[in-house]
Amino acid sequence: MFAALGAGLVLTAVGAGALGASGWGTAAAVALLGSGLAALGWGVAALRAARVPAPGGTLVVSLVLIAASGAVIASGAAPAAGIAVLPLLAADLFLVVVAFGAAATLRARRERRADAAGVRGAAEAAARGGRTARTPAATAVGMVVGAALVAALATPALAATEAGGDAVPHGELHGDSHEDSVHH
Repeated sequence: MFAALGAGLVLTAVGAGALGASGWGTAAAVALLGSGLAALGWGVAALRAARVPAPGGTLVVSLVLIAASGAVIASGAAPAAGIAVLPLLAADLFLVVVAFGAAATLRARRERRADAAGVRGAAEAAARGGRTARTPAATAVGMVVGAALVAALATPALAATEAGGDAVPHGELHGDSHEDSVHH
């Protein structure tokens, strides 16, 4: 869920950087911005629902985005379209995590259906039945760790985009410094 937010932020920043590029830059920017906004929306929906919404569609869309960005990078067209390659790879890593989550949800759903239909053996069902639900503390720890990992990857990826390059460094003010404005 947090991975979708990371992918959305990075895809949106990469898309914004591609807006000024000539050639395919505008088309790439629109595709990246749309994908980024969709990933942000999906991430919010997943956090709100506390589950993976539409796991089949999520898996397909994630894999299509990974394949498309891989094709753009492999073809060498990324720099000409104004696409920052390393941040795009970071977004792909986030999308891989989203795809794994969607695939795991689909698998668990299939196993529950098989159990309900009595397809599984009694021993296997009993072995899996020993799993317990996560406690609230374990869920909270998992969310904190997930958020920290996303921040650790998204922050340098965002800094490597055109928007990140234009950002004001930490500790500096926009325009005149505070001392100059006090003395004038």
